[in-house]
Amino acid sequence: MKIALLGLALVAATPAAAVNLLTNGDFETGDATGWTITINPNSNGTAGVYANGANAPVSGYATATNPLGGRYVYLTGQSGGGAYELRQNFTLASAQTVVISFDQIADNYAGATYTGNGLDPFLGLPVQLALADLIWASTPFFDNSSAIQTFYSGADAGAAPNPWTSYSFSVALGAGSYAIRFAEADNQLFFTQGVDNVSVAAIPEPASWALMITGFGLVGAAARRRRAVAA
Repeated sequence: MKIALLGLALVAATPAAAVNLLTNGDFETGDATGWTITINPNSNGTAGVYANGANAPVSGYATATNPLGGRYVYLTGQSGGGAYELRQNFTLASAQTVVISFDQIADNYAGATYTGNGLDPFLGLPVQLALADLIWASTPFFDNSSAIQTFYSGADAGAAPNPWTSYSFSVALGAGSYAIRFAEADNQLFFTQGVDNVSVAAIPEPASWALMITGFGLVGAAARRRRAVAA
């Protein structure tokens, strides 16, 4: 019995699955709780949480319904130019692998994308893109010069409204404070970025899995011993 209890304790103390390090990744609170939304003060567009399938604010253009979600965030601008950012920080106490996943739309009405001029649409250079990347938590807003990993940069192919696409990436990281970021900048014509179901899932380390397997083994061994004694 003692062995069985020890095994159960080991299992209970070990994560059985990946844990989402983010708060409110699906925005079903109806707001951006846990996230930071930043809008360039000269922007002509807006950003916020909207109902699934709602027309894009500012432009009023239709957007596709996400079959995997309810409410989600729009980062949207008009032809007058603007930049919008959504981010949430997370911290790793030790080195481990995380799986970063999200759903996104990136509807561009300008017919061309410009990804090489940063996220400032007021420098006299063409800017027209949606961005999803991993950055340090200390990275200044709208600075994409030192991203740890870029997951998306540009716009969806085809005529808008484009269907939602699910993305997933596995990234090995050291201990530290990071941020998952989504941003949109435009100065050519309307652009709408939608974001939903964001997850940064920490995968249990091999040592933790070994501990869990050992716990299960101890429980199984104790059960076999009890059956043998009963027989």
